Amino acid sequence: MSTVSLTQRQLATLRAAADRIVPPDETCGAAEAGAEEFILRLLAQELSGELGSYLAGLDGIESESQAHYSRSFAELTAGEQDAVLTAMEENRVKADWVVSPQIFFRKLAENVLEGFYADPGNGGNRDGVSWKMMGYRAEGGIG
Repeated sequence: MSTVSLTQRQLATLRAAADRIVPPDETCGAAEAGAEEFILRLLAQELSGELGSYLAGLDGIESESQAHYSRSFAELTAGEQDAVLTAMEENRVKADWVVSPQIFFRKLAENVLEGFYADPGNGGNRDGVSWKMMGYRAEGGIG
């Protein structure tokens, strides 16, 4: 399997954004559940043709964070991070984006949710944490 290299800032942005899309609670958030690893696997395989736009999107989140708060996205409070992501979702951005912020937000949210709820064999949903949270048993369904 090929690997994908992200900068430390891009990885921190991905982790922080994942945890705003599925925030940690009494179980865990998206980052702890393995959404980051799931997305990196997607970018190395099925989404390899989208790697450049994905990296541009992560860099766009960082630029948007700087434009709003003059700080890195991973350093913002949860409320500030939500405001940046909402600005993207609603296309009310301040920074110059290489990719559409709305389209990237939707793609990121979709991939984070896939990583949180997917079959653990696909690289996310570490230890089936989201399945356990919902009462789903892989071998026998709901129960």
